[in-house]
Amino acid sequence: MAIEIRVPQWDKEISSAQLRCWRVAEGIPVARGEILAELEGDAVIIEVEATVAGILSRCLVAAGDTLKIGQLMAYFIPDQDEAISAVPPRISATLAARKLARELNFPLDQIEGTGPGGRIVLPDVEHAYSDRMPAAVVVSRDLTHQAAAAGSGKSVKVKRLLARKMEEAWKTIPHCYTTMSVDMTDVIRFRKDLGFTINDFVLAATAQALQEHPWFNSHWNGEQGVEQADINLSMAVATELGLFQPVVLHCEQLSLRQISEQARELSLLANSGELTREQMEGGTFTVSNMGMLGVESFTAIITPPQAAVLAVGTIRGEVIVDEQGEPAVAPITRLTLSTDHRILDGADAAGFLDTLKSYLEAPIILVGD
Repeated sequence: MAIEIRVPQWDKEISSAQLRCWRVAEGIPVARGEILAELEGDAVIIEVEATVAGILSRCLVAAGDTLKIGQLMAYFIPDQDEAISAVPPRISATLAARKLARELNFPLDQIEGTGPGGRIVLPDVEHAYSDRMPAAVVVSRDLTHQAAAAGSGKSVKVKRLLARKMEEAWKTIPHCYTTMSVDMTDVIRFRKDLGFTINDFVLAATAQALQEHPWFNSHWNGEQGVEQADINLSMAVATELGLFQPVVLHCEQLSLRQISEQARELSLLANSGELTREQMEGGTFTVSNMGMLGVESFTAIITPPQAAVLAVGTIRGEVIVDEQGEPAVAPITRLTLSTDHRILDGADAAGFLDTLKSYLEAPIILVGD
């Protein structure tokens, strides 16, 4: 009897996915665990595996089609006797490593993995390839790879997925924007002394402010905002592959140093293409920092079902009036809060930003924690 292959439900908030490709053709025998197809949804790539050995009988959809969760993709005929030629066990490797290995036509079984449990990660493929090829060829490959990364071709699919999600957010969420300036003098001083980043302080201060203003840590359930027990901060990370939002979990329980360590690890994983789906799930509030890009201020789009997102601009020297009434220059950043007006109003936003400002202008509290 034929088995139905359907689009899996890997995230309760995702209603559709795009078929990237079929990895096997109709009528080709496959072993249990072999990849049949690749799907994209919400900037995540999902591999559909054969649960038993058999033959892909008939494909009902084509690469590029947008499919609903649960939609029938194909029929698969199992081999009752498992009488298919032995196929080597599937090699454990990240999606980014598999993609590069395919581009280079380099066999994964000839690469030694250095990731957890011997998993092959992106640098493993690059090192194995450079060890095998002459120096001149390696340079040529690297330049080609860098040129591809500089263009938009490598990130088009991720950007397309992000665009669909942001379009939904823009159409369904009534956005309200509030901006406040913050003096970052002490943050800069502590950052240099303790080795943290500006973003570390922003994340830690946000976690503190959310504990004092719990409604900002809400999700919209279709009828009302529902306060979330855990503070899980999504942070926007721009990479060659596109924009990702890894999540630092349980920030209400973490110190500044712990937040810094987790944020750094997640950023490295995002840039190497090794983030897992689980590491991008569960966010209750988002921080998007474009200060390192020289952006003075900007407004960000809320990620549903969250209630708000904080946009952080660059730090610039600006003339202010000091406590003695004299003009002085101070390092100022602008924080712009986008809020879901169904849950939060302008007064709520002003109160949250004022609390956040107080932590950033007196960061000794964060350091002490």
